Amino acid sequence: MPLFSFSQNPEGFDKMAKKMADKTVPLIKSKQVNILLEKRKEVVFLDARELSEYKTSHIQNALHVGYDDFSINAVNSVSKNSVIVVYCSVGYRSGKIGAQLREAGYTSVFNLYGGIFDWANNGNKVYQNNKVTTKVHPYNNKWGKWLKPELRN
Repeated sequence: MPLFSFSQNPEGFDKMAKKMADKTVPLIKSKQVNILLEKRKEVVFLDARELSEYKTSHIQNALHVGYDDFSINAVNSVSKNSVIVVYCSVGYRSGKIGAQLREAGYTSVFNLYGGIFDWANNGNKVYQNNKVTTKVHPYNNKWGKWLKPELRN
């Protein structure tokens, strides 16, 4: 069985996502996250995108921590032993935030492979104002090509 599925993302997505990810933070695929959730494991989602992106849609119950103005104080309420999944659009910003969390002593930090783009492209739900939505903030036109057309905001 191949490590990555190419059928759910636009051509070239997997190559780009692997290249963008911070190599110091372990990647976790959406399928693996869903297994944890099915086993009723507590997962803390941290959204490392900017507020306008988060407001368009986010993973349910995700804590917005941002990227440009990230402060480790934003996660003071999160136990250092929690399973933490950090995500952004495709994995670059979340990898950088994940590295900071690991440096601060958080022990179980993962970077969501392919970010919210991969999450949504693979049929996982995203939310806006506590309601399921079908739109994801594309970051910009260049990056929006990595979203399925029906998901682009």
